[in-house]
Amino acid sequence: MTSSEALAANFDGVQIIGIDCAAKPEDFGLARGRVRGRTVEIVEVDKGKGSKNCLDHLVKQVRCWIYGKNADRAKATLLALDAPLGWPIQLTRALRNHTAGAPLGHPSDASRKDRNPGHHLFRRHTDRFIAQKFPGAPLDIGADRIARVARSALELLGRLGTTGDGQSAVPLLWDSRGLEGLGAIEVYPRLTLRHLRSSQEADLRYKRMGKGSEPAQASRREIVHKILPTRLSFNENDLRLTPPKGGQIDYDHDRIDAVLCVLEGLHFLLAESVGPEHPEAAAWLAEETGPPTVASVDDIQASEGWIWFHQEEDPQEGNR
Repeated sequence: MTSSEALAANFDGVQIIGIDCAAKPEDFGLARGRVRGRTVEIVEVDKGKGSKNCLDHLVKQVRCWIYGKNADRAKATLLALDAPLGWPIQLTRALRNHTAGAPLGHPSDASRKDRNPGHHLFRRHTDRFIAQKFPGAPLDIGADRIARVARSALELLGRLGTTGDGQSAVPLLWDSRGLEGLGAIEVYPRLTLRHLRSSQEADLRYKRMGKGSEPAQASRREIVHKILPTRLSFNENDLRLTPPKGGQIDYDHDRIDAVLCVLEGLHFLLAESVGPEHPEAAAWLAEETGPPTVASVDDIQASEGWIWFHQEEDPQEGNR
């Protein structure tokens, strides 16, 4: 039995909950799957509902999946969230004793490869690592509205903790072997879809909000019928097809992203995702953590978190 087959056997039956996070709880997407060998069986897909207690409903739904009567208490649960779960270490340090009107005290890094010193303040190391590998960098949590998404995600994680009062965070994982009971990772559905398409850039037309957008509908149909089934098994009705005002059937992109989060969770469990200890990432971090950053990998993990993403091993592959 290969190491990959052994991992698959070890995690068979483990539950993966994909959470496509948003600033507003009603825009969250949820998907629940069970590991079946090297694939995932999608059991249920849901979405936040617009109401003043929407976050309470989300917490109740996910806690029911984890601890409810239909949950398998003998198996662990991995939460895979599409949201930043930490802030740039240089930004947190610069703001620690900052007063209004004073410089941030962050040294210029104009002599480094990245000519924009703001990137080191507003982008985490994982964001910059992805940006130099693939088109389309993640949003800057230190400068974009994505910070509101992060706040919502962290509140959800806190309320899913052991005490349920928002004060006991779910532990972040750095190795699939560390999954005991409940653990969480950060993922990026755009990269998951990019890998599935085997193309330089993922087709993001499925993100278009217009319910009557034919390109968006066509892209979503392709994802559901042709792309996801390569590693997932599910009933397409689980995606809750909804008839928009125009009468055409549409797929909800938040639910699709939640399903993609589940798939990336599988890659993590099977040790197929790139983490900070991956040879390529470790070499890049070793260079980046020198002056002026002066931060260890442990510091980065504790302060910033990391986006786990699947990548085929190819020694000939260079930066994209």
